[in-house]
Amino acid sequence: MSTPLSIPKLAYIQAFSAVAKHGSITAAARSDGRSLQTLSRHIAALEADMGVILFDRRSDGLALTKIGANIFEHAEEVVIAAASFVRAASDQNIAVAGTIRVTASKTIASFLMPDTFADFSKAQPEIKVELAVTDETVNVLLREADITVSMSPPTQQLNLIFKKIGELELAVFAATDYLTRRGSPRSLADLQGHDIIGQDGSQVDFRAMGVPIGPNFFRFNCDDQTVTWQMIAAGCGIGLGHLRMGMANPRVQRLLPEIPIIKVPIWLTAHAEIGTNLRLRTVFDFLSDSLSDKLA
Repeated sequence: MSTPLSIPKLAYIQAFSAVAKHGSITAAARSDGRSLQTLSRHIAALEADMGVILFDRRSDGLALTKIGANIFEHAEEVVIAAASFVRAASDQNIAVAGTIRVTASKTIASFLMPDTFADFSKAQPEIKVELAVTDETVNVLLREADITVSMSPPTQQLNLIFKKIGELELAVFAATDYLTRRGSPRSLADLQGHDIIGQDGSQVDFRAMGVPIGPNFFRFNCDDQTVTWQMIAAGCGIGLGHLRMGMANPRVQRLLPEIPIIKVPIWLTAHAEIGTNLRLRTVFDFLSDSLSDKLA
C-alpha cells in the first residue's frame, strides 16, 4: 500500500500557479511581488514533496510538463479558495472605513475617474482608494482588485457581480486654432487632406464611422489616449475624443456631426461578496451611479 502524499504548503502551490500562468519565473515575480529565488525555491520544494517534475527547463524558458498542465487548473482553484478564505475573514468587520483597490483602463482612468473620486472623497471620507491604471485583464477572484472598471465584461463570470454602466461615446474633434489655420473638413473625403491623430484602435473606429483610410492617413500616432487628447486640444490635428468632454472644452470643436458616434460599453465588476461586504457595496454603488451619470 502506497504512502499518501502530504498536502503541500499553500505558498508552494501559489508559486507554481503564478509561474504557470505567467509563463516564466521572471514574469511571475513581477506580478506576484516575490523574488526570483523564492519562487524557484518553492517550485523545487513542491516538485520534491510530490515526487514529480512540473516544468521542463529549456534554454528559452519554462514549459509545463504533462503532469504540470494536468494539475494547473487545480492549483488555480486552491489559490482562489485561499483568497476567498482570507476575504471572508476580513469581511467580518462590516465597517465602511478601510481601503478598496480599483483598477481602470487608461482611457477611463484619465477621463472619468478624477472627477468621480473628487466627489467620492466628499461622500465617503473614511474609505481609502488605491487606483491602479492598466489595460491588462485583472482577476478579481484572485484579489488583484476589489472593483474593475473596463471596456469589456469579465471572461470568468462565476462568483462575480458585473453590470454595464453606460457607453463611452467617441466623436471627431479638432482645436479651434488648427481649424483657423487649416480650415474645417466638410466631408469624410476632406479628412484626407488634414493632419489626423491616431492611436490603438483608431483605424477600426474611423472605418466604423465610414471614413476611408489610406496607407498615409495618420499624420501622428500615439499609444496613450490622454496624450492623444492633449495633442488634439493643442492643435496638432484632428482625432477622436470623448464626446461629453470635448463638447465642454472651449478649445476644441466637434467636426462632421453626421458621422456615426462610436459607442464603447463600460463595465463595472466586483466579487459576489458584495452582498456581505458593506465597504465594497458602498464603493461599487457610488461608482455605478457616478459613472452612469457621466456616461449618460
